[in-house]
Amino acid sequence: MYLLISTLMLIFSCGQETKDSPETTTAKSIPETTHGQEVSDTLDILSEAQKKVLNGAKQTLAQGYEYDLTMGYYVTQYNEHGEYIGGRVFPGGDIDPEIGVCTDVVVRALRLGGVVDLQQTLNEDIKKNFNDYPMSRWGGRNADPNIDQRRVMNLEVWFSKYWQVINDDEDWQPGDIVVWDMAQNGASDHIGIVSDKFANGNYWVIHNHPDPGYVAEEDKLFRWKITGHYRINE
Repeated sequence: MYLLISTLMLIFSCGQETKDSPETTTAKSIPETTHGQEVSDTLDILSEAQKKVLNGAKQTLAQGYEYDLTMGYYVTQYNEHGEYIGGRVFPGGDIDPEIGVCTDVVVRALRLGGVVDLQQTLNEDIKKNFNDYPMSRWGGRNADPNIDQRRVMNLEVWFSKYWQVINDDEDWQPGDIVVWDMAQNGASDHIGIVSDKFANGNYWVIHNHPDPGYVAEEDKLFRWKITGHYRINE
């Protein structure tokens, strides 16, 4: 059983937090916080591209689909409108819209925001630059549009190549992509999008994690070790 769970976590690199992680309260149990002036000022300076990412993230949050604890391999038999087709859909393919893992938040948000179809663009880039991606970690020999865009480390490579890499630990803006190494073992295993909600001195993040078990907006930006911070080019 342990081997099976370890294998699934390796496949997706979208794992569960370590037991020694500090306690946090989920977004559903925290009263609504009024956006402060700092947030308003930030939103005023966001580029149209950043606003598209943020808008897509909020639409994904509104969908609120459940975390898929099986972390299974699925054929993308749904289109981008959530309609079941009965065969692989590519481009614009998705898994059952009622479930997902952390990477599905990013894929769906960027589609809903009209930014990019990561299933297609990642597939094309892996075919052209196979060695740029850590495919050997899961024994991948060819690009696979069913699963490649659902792996944290693949997305991390793609964002590092095509979006701005932000190295300033204090330079956070809504719409930024954040990647974490929750297990702190040198392998990135979680991903989310920075929201425009600002409370407790931090921007919150929109992500999907086993705790609370659905897409949520939470104060978890600094909950885990950050390994990647990316911002869309204007």
